[in-house]
Amino acid sequence: MSEIEDQLIQKYENLLLKAQKYKMPEREMTIFDTAFKNHHENPTTELLAFFLNPNEKHGLGTGYYDGFVSSIKAFEKYIDFDFGQFLKLSIQQTTDKGNRIDLWFETDTALVIVEVKVHHHQNNPFEDYAAWGKKKLKELNAKNKNDSPFQKQLITLVLCPNGECYTEGWLGLAYRDLTLKVRNQLGVYMMQNPLNKWGIFARDFLLHLDSFVELLDTNMESLNFVVDHMQQIQQIVKLREDVYQEIINHINNELQIALGEGYDPHVRRHTWNGTPAFRFVDNNWKNWSESVLNLHIDEYPMSCSVTMYIQHPTDEIIKKVKSSLARSSYSISEQWYEGKNNEYWGARWEFTAFNLNEVTKLMIFTHKILNSVENEWKLIIT
Repeated sequence: MSEIEDQLIQKYENLLLKAQKYKMPEREMTIFDTAFKNHHENPTTELLAFFLNPNEKHGLGTGYYDGFVSSIKAFEKYIDFDFGQFLKLSIQQTTDKGNRIDLWFETDTALVIVEVKVHHHQNNPFEDYAAWGKKKLKELNAKNKNDSPFQKQLITLVLCPNGECYTEGWLGLAYRDLTLKVRNQLGVYMMQNPLNKWGIFARDFLLHLDSFVELLDTNMESLNFVVDHMQQIQQIVKLREDVYQEIINHINNELQIALGEGYDPHVRRHTWNGTPAFRFVDNNWKNWSESVLNLHIDEYPMSCSVTMYIQHPTDEIIKKVKSSLARSSYSISEQWYEGKNNEYWGARWEFTAFNLNEVTKLMIFTHKILNSVENEWKLIIT
């Protein structure tokens, strides 16, 4: 290897080493991530309302309510405000103008209107929401005039990823500020009842609310690193593709030598679970029997697997194949049928680490079997 190539490899290694610190940690997946509408506002509002209401069947008491109230009391205006007990809650409230308020709840001393925003756009008719709230508040205070000397207050807030609201009279509450307060309130209960299913769902829902910040956040350090090194990164990507092609060419050359001039190679490049799969076939074969090399690039060190597929297998052919496999030194990891009416029979071998020479030897072995299947055994049996 030349000195220039050594310097280039060292350059790439240094860049990859530097890139490690910009790798984003994988977020813990929650049950809500499996939902088709996991980032829609209505399901989020409905779940929030369920846990916020102490009278619901979750059995978590006032944990969410106390956490929500604590997050409001974090604002200087309400730091000494006594919300009292939870009284009532409703969602999708229609105003006189036909607009819908996401959620409101009543306490001993307040009427709280909540607009739930998953994305950052805040183009709602907030004036209409506030007008409905003032009307509702007037009714509540008139009704309670004889029971309490105190007048309830109207509190309007927007629950959103960044906690910012520029509409006069409305508070902006960030999801992470809310989830922090709720966790503080639920902590003792969760420790005392670790297996309560609603406690598990409540924890997952808090993680789900935390994830909304990802819709807004831009990792500028990672972005700037990639932009600044785009040319070198593209060179590494090209180098990877060149290496893939080198692997394909090496195997094809060895298959050509092993199977002779009659072998007409064809390779299809697919992706299996985000990893490259190279599917080797002979253009002269009537069926799509093939040997597949799958590189497990998400593992370190990189491992791989080789899979042999036989299309339209018969019991007699599989018997002959298994006999050939039994006489070899290669141990099968698994074998199976798949497809409609068992159209394919498959066998797989796993390698804990990629070794081109060992992989090529196995590919030659599987291709010799497939060559016998397609050019001899199928003709005899049929």
